[in-house]
Amino acid sequence: MHIFLILIGVIIIFWLLGRGFTNSSLRINKLQYDDAKYLVMLTAKVAKSDGAVSKDEANYISLLLDDICLKLGNRDVRGKLKDIYLYYKDTQISAYAIAKEYRQRLGFSQNIWINRVVFFMNLAYIDGEFNSDEREILREICDGFTINKSIVEELFSHFEAEFKNLSKEHSIDPYEILEVSKDASFEEIKASHRRLSRQYHPDFMMDKSDDIISQATKKMQQINEAYEILKNKFNK
Repeated sequence: MHIFLILIGVIIIFWLLGRGFTNSSLRINKLQYDDAKYLVMLTAKVAKSDGAVSKDEANYISLLLDDICLKLGNRDVRGKLKDIYLYYKDTQISAYAIAKEYRQRLGFSQNIWINRVVFFMNLAYIDGEFNSDEREILREICDGFTINKSIVEELFSHFEAEFKNLSKEHSIDPYEILEVSKDASFEEIKASHRRLSRQYHPDFMMDKSDDIISQATKKMQQINEAYEILKNKFNK
């Protein structure tokens, strides 16, 4: 447990792409860009692991691309990264092969690779499900990163324990979750959903504690569930 808490504490975007430039006109640091590129490749494999990309996952990925561009200081790379995502979402290249090449080319420490895995776990579970196909892809990534198997099992065990009871929690008023009034228009609801998604997106919690990050992932699930309830109410 303590190992998991320590490792998750540095979480998700340890790679902080915001260094090495002063404005968007400068050439992007190759290491930073390669890191982002491989992250997007594996994000695509995880998102499509169960055969389809859910709306929640698509929203998560869109926010990720926005954040990467912000940290790189160059909006122009978003199109390139999106093309990479679309290609690797459907390619037959395995997650294991991508992860292995990622590890060989960037040579990070094991703790950083573990942080990447926790990021992908959050992505896999953002729609409230953690199925066998997603587990298989995540294990391929762990193997490609050559993460110690005992640590892998601990990661899976504690991650699933953290979220297994989420669906049993009492429902909260969707208007309350989305921080809008009962008479809010759908456009107001949509805008609030986008704002809260950016606020609680786990990728943006890089300088927070492990507990705050876990709560952020749960909050994202509640936000998405509330939004779906109101979308159905408005027949959207």
